[in-house]
Amino acid sequence: MLIWAKPDLYFNCLIISPTAKNLKNLLIIILIPFVLFGQDTTRSKAFKTSIPISNGPLVKKKQGTYPLMAGFLLVKEANSGDPHAQHELGIRYLLGKGFEADTAKAVYWIQEAVKRGLVTANFNLGLMLNNETGVPWNPFEAYKLFKYAAEKGMPPSQYMIGLFLLDNLVVNRDYNEAYKWFKRASNGKFEAADEIIKELKKMNLVVEQDSLNEIVKSDASAFFDESLLMQNNWELDYYEFEEDSNDAEKSDQLFEELLNEENDKLKTVLGISSEKDSVELHNKSSIELVKYASEGGSPEALLIYGKSFQKGLMNEKNTLRAALNYVRAARLGSFKAATQLLEITKDSTFFESLKSEVDNNNPDAMYVWAGLVGLGFDYRIAGDQAFDLLEQAAKLNHVDAIIELGLTYYSGTLVEQNKEKAFEYWKRAAELGSTEAKVRIAFAEILEEKKYNYKSNIAELSEAAEKGSVLAQTAMGYVYENGVGVKQHKATAATYYRRASNRGNETAFNSLKNLYDEIRPTDPEFQIFEN
Repeated sequence: MLIWAKPDLYFNCLIISPTAKNLKNLLIIILIPFVLFGQDTTRSKAFKTSIPISNGPLVKKKQGTYPLMAGFLLVKEANSGDPHAQHELGIRYLLGKGFEADTAKAVYWIQEAVKRGLVTANFNLGLMLNNETGVPWNPFEAYKLFKYAAEKGMPPSQYMIGLFLLDNLVVNRDYNEAYKWFKRASNGKFEAADEIIKELKKMNLVVEQDSLNEIVKSDASAFFDESLLMQNNWELDYYEFEEDSNDAEKSDQLFEELLNEENDKLKTVLGISSEKDSVELHNKSSIELVKYASEGGSPEALLIYGKSFQKGLMNEKNTLRAALNYVRAARLGSFKAATQLLEITKDSTFFESLKSEVDNNNPDAMYVWAGLVGLGFDYRIAGDQAFDLLEQAAKLNHVDAIIELGLTYYSGTLVEQNKEKAFEYWKRAAELGSTEAKVRIAFAEILEEKKYNYKSNIAELSEAAEKGSVLAQTAMGYVYENGVGVKQHKATAATYYRRASNRGNETAFNSLKNLYDEIRPTDPEFQIFEN
């Protein structure tokens, strides 16, 4: 009798506060001047692990059917103090199975089973607290419940404790201690733990010791019956981009291997959600998926797209197009894109060719040169000259340049602040088909309270988030954290912030950490010392 939900725990998230002021940083990331580069998937040693647990049998019935008498007997047993009956009654109230759904009664009866030490009840209540299901979001109390069940030998809880020990949000990160718990879960035949163990070893984050190999196997049989087993579709949301910077051949090989990944795996890397997948999206080729995600604002896709132009992996070699995609990816937090861009600029002929393209009125070249100035990679022209290049490119309907001009006016950088003019530029870019512009308009209208009916704005942000936009994911975190146009739900906010922060968005890092710090208990166990 086990509820499986989506804790969607991720790791290694450093953070600030999610005030409206901080969230506006999403809108004022501009090229002139340019201060960016948070952690990103292209250099991070953080795991990006989700728990995509599929639906399955949630309640193991005591009878083959569920007639009125069975319900009467279950209530009677629960009232008599039977923790198994209390737990099942709580689950049935929660799911509306055999009883009219009633979350308050569900929480009451599951808590009663917890008081009597029922292991599965501890685990399920932990999930409810972590997912904000019928109870206020509280990952700290969830941790205590998971730990109780883990110490009693429950493999899924052992796995969860391992995740918490990597997350560095509830308790301090401890790779070796996490490894021990994953080993216990693995010994209990919990296959998802095997994948994390492989990654920990691959990244040399733990040391294999005899003491770790001699962990006593837990008696997992009590937890693995037909009501607990779900489809084992657990996957690491992780792809290792790291390579020796001097090994260009290995770097190219990594990207080629990535493009040969199965459709679903590639979507995960690009930040595209599979939850609202369509037949059209499912049938796209690797190249089409990368292009689709790059248009949606995925820094990973832009990085890959840039690499393809730089090395001729899926397009003809075109250094300018490579630089254009790297600039866009760097704006969205990809450190690796910035390093690739720096590599391009080391070519002695690059700037000569770039200037020639600018002189030939090429808007891509104008945007790239402005971007290089903003990134601090070039000082041949001043900031106001870079701004002029953006204006010239905008006159030629260069979408990215138009968006940047909107950002400069929104922030008041190099020009007098004029938010109305910023909106004009973004609306123009949106009319030209820019998803990023639509995201910035939707989020800015929320922050500026331009609309009191946010339904269309939230729909826009939600759709873009599913397509891989880190800006939209962070904006959706803000929406759910503050209950703007939706019911406030901290667990959902945390999920969105994690998705964006694991992809390099520094604002999302800060907002996620603040969510935890706001309710952090004073217990020494929950004080985080590692930054």
